[in-house]
Amino acid sequence: MRRILTAAVFFCIFIFPLFYYLGWSLGSVYGWVLLSIVFALVLSFPFVRHGPSLVQVTFLSMGLLSYLIVFCLLKDLLSLLGIHLPVEVTYALAFLSVAFGTLVAWRGPKVVRLKLTVNDLAPELEGFKIVQISDLHVGPTIGKNYVEKVVATCNDLKPDLLAMTGDIGDGPVDRYREAIAPIGKLRAQYGVFYVPGNHEYYWNANEWMNVMNNLKAIVLLNRGKKIQVKGKDVLVGGVADPAGVPGPDPKLVFQAAEKSVFKILLSHRPGLALEAAAIGFDLQLSGHTHGGQFFPWTVLVRFFHKHFLGHYRIGKMWLNVNSGTGSWGPFLRLGTTSEITLIELIASHKSLE
Repeated sequence: MRRILTAAVFFCIFIFPLFYYLGWSLGSVYGWVLLSIVFALVLSFPFVRHGPSLVQVTFLSMGLLSYLIVFCLLKDLLSLLGIHLPVEVTYALAFLSVAFGTLVAWRGPKVVRLKLTVNDLAPELEGFKIVQISDLHVGPTIGKNYVEKVVATCNDLKPDLLAMTGDIGDGPVDRYREAIAPIGKLRAQYGVFYVPGNHEYYWNANEWMNVMNNLKAIVLLNRGKKIQVKGKDVLVGGVADPAGVPGPDPKLVFQAAEKSVFKILLSHRPGLALEAAAIGFDLQLSGHTHGGQFFPWTVLVRFFHKHFLGHYRIGKMWLNVNSGTGSWGPFLRLGTTSEITLIELIASHKSLE
């Protein structure tokens, strides 16, 4: 009963006024019909999320709705300034934005190369290469061909260590087991590591972790594992996502850090960065935000996440927030690109800045 009441309040306060505004702005019978279809598809998402084809259509509708809002607002603001934009232009801009964003997403991830300077870096770690992928979202819109392309790109980079920072799988395991299988071909000299994200927990994180374990990834769930790099201990730790029980415990991970010359934390969400830096980690790798994925969310994401995209220095620790190797929801990118991050560690006295 409480959920029904919440849904009714949300509909009355947000959905109906938005529907009415857009219908008024578009100002035609065709506009009302289009909006009725788009809103019906978007609102049907909780009920069709088990049907891949229907999910793709609802996702596409989410993207189209976003751009109808953006360009209707633009049209009406310009009208206040005496500049009248034909409603046909509003439609055209919305549909073109979705089409172009889909093309960008379809092209796949680019390699983002970072050189991170580290104070007192052990000489043995000079030039150590870490490849990070995150938020691949293998599911209704990301299939086997896309995964194979990601795997081939990662392997071509010849990483010393490969980190997968959550939301790699997104759907029922049995349905997408074949699509995610190429992950088993990832190669890194010191290992392939994985932590789950919130979307794995939505679909049974234990099953997804078993899949990753069978694909030869080292699953880190509130634990750390030491690797030896040219005789020096390096801690690679990972935490659970807050969506799970138990939640993340970076202090528990850090207990394995004794004698480690460098300490890496894999955390799907970047929000743990302040705590991780205070504990003593040297590098945190995260994802989750997608950098907003497409405009206007690329702007709005800044109000919800302090660290939403790229690399940040927090005390002595580096944080890198990957923009997502795949996409969630509408398979489109506008204002961001999907990425595979290549991080190279260099001593601070060799800074290129």
